[in-house]
Amino acid sequence: MAEKPENQSKAAPKQALDLNALSGLDFGPNWADEKKKQSRPKQYDNHGGDSRGRGKRPSSSGGASGGGGGNRDRRAAGGGSGGRPPSRDGGEGRPPRRDDRGGNDRGGDRRRQAPVVFNPTVQVDLYPQDEAFEALVKRLRATARTYQLFEIAHLLLEKPERYVVVVSNKPKAGESPAPLHFAVPGHLPFESEEAAFSHVLANNLDLFFDVEAIEIEPPKGNFQMVNRCGITGALLGPPNYHRYQEFLQVHYTAKVSGMSFERFQSKIETVKEPEQIDAWLESMKTGARYTVKDHKEGEPESLESLEAVRHFLMQHRKDKVVGSGEHVRFAGRDLENLAKGDIRRSVEAYVEQQLHFPLEAANNIRGRLRRHKFTVYKKGSKGVSYVCAVKRKFRESKTVFTDSIRDLIEFIEKHPNTPASKLPKLYIDIDTEKQRPKELKVSEAEVAAAAEAKKAAQEAAQELAAEATAEGSEAPVTPVADAEVTEAKIAPDAEASTDATPKVELTNEERAKLNQLMIDLRWLITEGYVTEYGDGKLFAAPPMPEPKKKEVKVPRPQEKVAPVADVAPVADVAESAPVAEPAPAVVPVAEPAAPVAAAEPVAEAAPIAESAPTTGSVDEVQVGETTAEEAPTENPKAVEAPTPKKKVAKQGAKKKTGPNKQVTPDELDFESLAEQEPKE
Repeated sequence: MAEKPENQSKAAPKQALDLNALSGLDFGPNWADEKKKQSRPKQYDNHGGDSRGRGKRPSSSGGASGGGGGNRDRRAAGGGSGGRPPSRDGGEGRPPRRDDRGGNDRGGDRRRQAPVVFNPTVQVDLYPQDEAFEALVKRLRATARTYQLFEIAHLLLEKPERYVVVVSNKPKAGESPAPLHFAVPGHLPFESEEAAFSHVLANNLDLFFDVEAIEIEPPKGNFQMVNRCGITGALLGPPNYHRYQEFLQVHYTAKVSGMSFERFQSKIETVKEPEQIDAWLESMKTGARYTVKDHKEGEPESLESLEAVRHFLMQHRKDKVVGSGEHVRFAGRDLENLAKGDIRRSVEAYVEQQLHFPLEAANNIRGRLRRHKFTVYKKGSKGVSYVCAVKRKFRESKTVFTDSIRDLIEFIEKHPNTPASKLPKLYIDIDTEKQRPKELKVSEAEVAAAAEAKKAAQEAAQELAAEATAEGSEAPVTPVADAEVTEAKIAPDAEASTDATPKVELTNEERAKLNQLMIDLRWLITEGYVTEYGDGKLFAAPPMPEPKKKEVKVPRPQEKVAPVADVAPVADVAESAPVAEPAPAVVPVAEPAAPVAAAEPVAEAAPIAESAPTTGSVDEVQVGETTAEEAPTENPKAVEAPTPKKKVAKQGAKKKTGPNKQVTPDELDFESLAEQEPKE
């Protein structure tokens, strides 16, 4: 047996595994262990990394442990060929983040601030301008197509010259809206009367004065400096000049907008160069003379300064310069002349909103189109509004058409939204050139023509009024354009997709079919049985069902019940309330308590069946009141008789009859029944 080598180690003895040593192990998460101490927070370097990854590591000189430390040491020391240069602040590794973003130490707050939403300060409405609307009405009557109301609204809002702006202050809770100030020339709104006055001074002085440039002597004095506008660069003048505040206010009103006066003053610069001072003195050699127009007695003929002009207008022409009102209306083309501020910003924001979704503008147009007798209706589940000059008609089941028209309208009913250009191919198998409907447009020439027509109509009305005034009669009333009641008829040559050009040469028979198809289609469109939309698609409503005949229900006559009187003669009761015929019943007759005298028989008493004799007393019985069973009588042997529906007079029997003998109505006798009291 071979010996084992001496250097071979002996196998270690096996030890038994002690399972009790595993009892202290905990495989749950750290946050579930209440006894465990909170772990230390992670340490981040300049780059936002933790200590396990991209953090700083000690160099090899510091005794770093772990494999691969040599390469990291070379990068950190920066001495190797592939090392990374140290950062500017003396740190190692990557350069630090830029801290110009602000925020915390982890690189700044990356969240961007949301844009501030502007809240309009005034209420704005848009209405069509008269000339543009008249041109649009003429265009709509020149076509047989149907257009969406939103499309018409977009057409009027695409240019400021086609709409009118109406602004008003928003009412506060429980208060009426405050009035707005406006400049009478141009009718532009302003937030204050002073702003409106300054606008007139800067833009509309020619309405009140004849301005003439004149040469004047420059200011005399020793000026060491002049102020200059930091926005426009214009020289304003020395701050110690007596008219400096006047120049400052005029320059701010005429040249600066969208900025407060305090901020404008903070932008003013002071210059001391002699060249700038000499340039200002040279500009002051030219002045202006303001000659008053429409001069009245007691007013100055001319003025030499703007301050004098302001005072004159405030004292003598204020009603023609500024005004105020709850609503201010101005033309959209003057929006660019409106001073920059909250009012202009509110109007521009509202116009942009309506261009995106013109709901309110379309509602303002809807009523005006209806006053011109246009057909405005809604269609579809979304309630899209449409406008057309053709009055719609609906085919009934009894409506009779020619064979060609009947077949065509039935085909369109079965194939809705068929393009008119494809109808010849689908209906008579004739291929034609594709037609694209013209877009609804209103040119500037059409608007100008409508304006000329309106101006001519106004001049004619003024001439008639002048002639009537000269003759001493009343002037005729000029009808308002919107109050027209004439029917909106389309032009005889209205546009429609009824012109087809075949792609190939057609035979005479095919050409006749195509011509007949176009004639029938145009008749259906212009009569209103078929609708052609602005995109050229055709639609025909299905025939209306016959209305159901209404069944006339005859109301049943209600039977009136006569009131019960305390004491009433039998004759009156019989005459006023006819007695219904009671059901047959056999009732034994009891003897009367007292002798009854012979009385005159009642001729109009209701007949009583022979098999239904009554007891020897007369009572009035009301329907719904006490019956014979509930009200006991003198005869305990009486049998319950059916309650009649109306008042029934119980008649007593004659004394001659026996207790068990039945009597006939002829044998009945009546005695002074008025003296008897009704039994309870």
